[in-house]
Amino acid sequence: MAEQIVVYVNDRPVKLFRGMEVRHALISSGCALYEAVEKGEIAVEDGNGFSLGLEGALHEGARIYTRRVGEEKDTKDRK
Repeated sequence: MAEQIVVYVNDRPVKLFRGMEVRHALISSGCALYEAVEKGEIAVEDGNGFSLGLEGALHEGARIYTRRVGEEKDTKDRK
């Protein structure tokens, strides 16, 4: 089993070690993004529009999307 996996944050690939959580993917994408999530300004969802917690487990190819709190969910273009 590979030690690293690739997940996608807003369709950008992020390489992480197996066992890392959603929070680690966000931090790897940019500390400002993670900080906005911590402040409650940004919501985190999976590719189907379901909310994700920062402690959520990740798997190879997982897709994480962010949106401003209060914005309407739009999952029609997600793969």
